[in-house]
Amino acid sequence: MPQADRDKWDARYAGSEEGPGPAPAWLAAVDALLPCEGRALDVASGTGRLARWAHRRGLSVTAVDISPVGLRRLKAELPDVETIERDLELDPTLPAGPYALITCFRYRQPALWPAMIAALAPGGVLVAEVVTVANLERSSHPSRRWLAEPGELRELATGLALDHYEEGWVDGVCSARLVGRRSDR
Repeated sequence: MPQADRDKWDARYAGSEEGPGPAPAWLAAVDALLPCEGRALDVASGTGRLARWAHRRGLSVTAVDISPVGLRRLKAELPDVETIERDLELDPTLPAGPYALITCFRYRQPALWPAMIAALAPGGVLVAEVVTVANLERSSHPSRRWLAEPGELRELATGLALDHYEEGWVDGVCSARLVGRRSDR
């Protein structure tokens, strides 16, 4: 399946001239909670809409994704962003931290959460959004494999002080959204 995943994302990114789009609108409501300096890691970056957003905030960004096509598109626009091609299912390791900010949007892999939390600097912030199983009430996409159970994101954030958490329907998609801060050091 991993090669099929890479092929699927490469085909999607290669077949579209459309840019990655803006960062999710809900981030504006939590802007004051988020860092504007230091290092950022965008997990499952794709073509980098969150990497671009973090870069515009003034952070030094590293983007990790399975798709070399997506990463090339990001690098073409922002040459100073470090890109790392990695299948996080086969190799669930992250580039060495610490990071002031880690973003992980629309990618569910519970086994990766301890590594993301460990890679945060003291006071570092993890921002995540995952589609939940309730979404299946209205859509068959994304598939069940990528959907979180109710409350799952909150449970995965063990060790973080939650600054923001919400779960529900917005713009026809049921998602869980989290902003958590590492406060244990």
